[in-house]
Amino acid sequence: MTRTYYVKIEGIYCEHCRTTISSFIKKADSKSSVKISGNIARVMSAELSKQDIAGAVTRSGYITKEEWIAEDFNKWKILQVLQLFGIIAFLLLLRFLLKKILGYDILNVIPVIDERASLAAILIAGFLTSFHCVGMCGAINLAVSKTPKKALLYNCGRVWCYSAVGFFAGLVGKTFSVNQTLLGIIIILLSLFMVIFGLSMSGLFSVSFKHRAMPAGVKTSSVFITGILNGFMPCTPLITMQVYAVSTASPIKGFLSMLTFGLGTLPMMFGVSFFQNFFAQKKEILQKILATFILLLGLSMGLRGLTGLGFTGFSAKPSLNNWKVAELSADGKSQNVEISLSYDGYENFAVKKGIPVTMIINAEEDFITGCNNRIISKDFAFDKTLTAGKNEITFLPQKKGTYVYTCWMYMLKNKIYVYED
Repeated sequence: MTRTYYVKIEGIYCEHCRTTISSFIKKADSKSSVKISGNIARVMSAELSKQDIAGAVTRSGYITKEEWIAEDFNKWKILQVLQLFGIIAFLLLLRFLLKKILGYDILNVIPVIDERASLAAILIAGFLTSFHCVGMCGAINLAVSKTPKKALLYNCGRVWCYSAVGFFAGLVGKTFSVNQTLLGIIIILLSLFMVIFGLSMSGLFSVSFKHRAMPAGVKTSSVFITGILNGFMPCTPLITMQVYAVSTASPIKGFLSMLTFGLGTLPMMFGVSFFQNFFAQKKEILQKILATFILLLGLSMGLRGLTGLGFTGFSAKPSLNNWKVAELSADGKSQNVEISLSYDGYENFAVKKGIPVTMIINAEEDFITGCNNRIISKDFAFDKTLTAGKNEITFLPQKKGTYVYTCWMYMLKNKIYVYED
């Protein structure tokens, strides 16, 4: 009689892992059916026992135990979902605390090019991504990084490739002028890609990504060239950064974004060759945390993309008492509102329907970043690049309601409430 087993397996990080495990189980019973989703294998066999399956997985070089094998009920999938929600709750709590204490939003690490704080955000994005890099490129890294000098050459080649691609991506963006609607679509597509990838990394299901072996003819002595070629491997966070480099519409900003991102990956990638045992023991939990972070980041990006396409959600009916209200002129034919720029964004305010508005934004040079320096609104048709000092924007509110205006990357959002008597 054919029996169904659900096997929890540690150490699965890619499609090659799943293929290897399947082949060893098939060797034990050629008539068995094996399907591996995430790090759970479903084995259907009339011949194999739990002990046989555990032995086959162990011989393949991965870890399982007889007590990790369940029959006819995939309890591991439920535990994975609960674990995922636990990590999500932890990261959301961490986000809340960091925003309250430091004013920093960890879900806005999709970078912003700036001479000051935002370069740090890119470095953080690169460092977080490097945990994924260990899984994706760790085998190549270990194969060529036999000495500190070779490890350095390999990683220098990889970062050089990132930077060069960033330069040309920015040049493409400058040539074709990525508009805001297209940017919104790009962000949504990337968010879908990241959500799917995050769920796959968490082990809930599998998405096959072809992992390229080191190109034929490239010797491990050619480590700098290997690093350069490694920079062209398909990688979700890397593709995200490359598309961002296009959206900067500047070869210099594109170069800087990818260079800084690459530097952020160096500590983990350079260190993995010297601390292999440590990373082997911690990789699974680090991967799950990174997978959850990517999932949350993808959802956050999706909301930003929807904002860029004009979908701003619904809010309760506002009370004018809770808003900063524009001042009407003596003749009642114009109104004026003055707000201040900060790292966190702009300000919410209310204006009266049917009366022209002069919106004055006070921008101190120290608060201007590569994200908040451009302010846009599709509803009121303004698109303004801010400079230090007073910046004026005029518009006519013609319909009552609550509207959103944002930075050009849709990260920073504020509201304009249009009221009537």
